[in-house]
Amino acid sequence: MSDAAPGPGHPAPYACPVHKTALADWHCAQCGRSYPTVDGIPILLHHSNSVFREADYLPRQGRGGYDGASGYAGSLDRSSGLRRLYRRAVIRLMDAGAPRRDFGLADALAAILREQPQARILVIGAGERTVAGGAVYTDVAFGKHVSCIADAHDLPFEAASFDACVACAVLEHVLDPYRCVDEIRRVLRPGGYVYAETPFMQPVHMREYDFTRFTHLGHRRLFRHFAELRSGTTAGTGVSAGQMLRYALAALSDRPGPRRWLKLAGLLAAWPLRWLDYAVHAKRGNYDAASGFYFFGRLQGEPLSDRELLRGFRGSVC
Repeated sequence: MSDAAPGPGHPAPYACPVHKTALADWHCAQCGRSYPTVDGIPILLHHSNSVFREADYLPRQGRGGYDGASGYAGSLDRSSGLRRLYRRAVIRLMDAGAPRRDFGLADALAAILREQPQARILVIGAGERTVAGGAVYTDVAFGKHVSCIADAHDLPFEAASFDACVACAVLEHVLDPYRCVDEIRRVLRPGGYVYAETPFMQPVHMREYDFTRFTHLGHRRLFRHFAELRSGTTAGTGVSAGQMLRYALAALSDRPGPRRWLKLAGLLAAWPLRWLDYAVHAKRGNYDAASGFYFFGRLQGEPLSDRELLRGFRGSVC
C-alpha cells in the first residue's frame, strides 16, 4: 500500500480504481497499471469508465500549470483575478442573512467525532472544504486540500476503509448517483456514517456537469441502505424563489459578461425572499419546493423498503 498520508496517523488506504486492490508506489500488481502523480497528488481514475481523462491533469510540454481546456478537470485554475473576486462577492451575498438551519455538516461531524474521536473520514468533492485533520479529500479538480483526483463512480480505496463519508453538493454532478452511493457503502466500515447535501429546486450550475435533482423521498431512497439519523432541508422555498428569479433575469442574455451582471442584479433583487424561510421552515409545504435536502445516516444491513419509504413523506397534504 502507498505510504502517502493525508494527516497524522491516518495513512490513506489507496487502491486501484479498477480492481479495488491495494496500490504499492501507485502501481497495481493485478493489472500492471501505474498511476501518475502531479505535485504529490495521485491521479486515480478508472481510465475506461470515467468522463474525466487522466491526460487533462498532467502538465503539458512547453506549458506551465495544467490544461483545463478539455473540461472541468482544470476549472479551478482558469479564473482570472477579477472573476474570482466576483465569485467571492456573490458567495458572500448568498451566505449573508441565510436562514438558520436546524442541522448541518458541522453537527454531523460533531456527532461522529463524539462517538469516534479518531474516525477516518472521506470527503468526496472536497473543493475548499476543511472537515477534519485526518480526512481524505477527493475531487475531480485540483484544490487546496485535495488528497487525490478521483471519480466517485469508482472510488480508489479498499473496502471498509472509512468510518464516515461526506458528500456535499456532489451527487447532482455525477452521472449515476446510485452507483456512487454503492461505492460509498463499499468503502465504509459496518455502521459507518454518511452525510450528504443535494439540491432539489435549483437551476443548472457547473454547466454540462450537472445531471440530477432529488425530492426529499428521492434523496432518502438514494440512501436506503442507511438508517436515518437526521434529514431535512438545507434551504427552503424562499431561497428557491430567489434562485429562480436570479436565473430568470440572467436568461435575458446569452453573453457571459452580461449574464454575470444580470445574475448579480437578480441576487440583489431576490435577496429579501430568503427571509421567507424563517416563516416556512416548520411547514410541510416547505418540503415541496425546498432548495435542497440533507441526509445523515448510518450503514445498516437491510435496506429500507419502498413501502416504508412512502410513509416518510413530509410534504403538503394537498
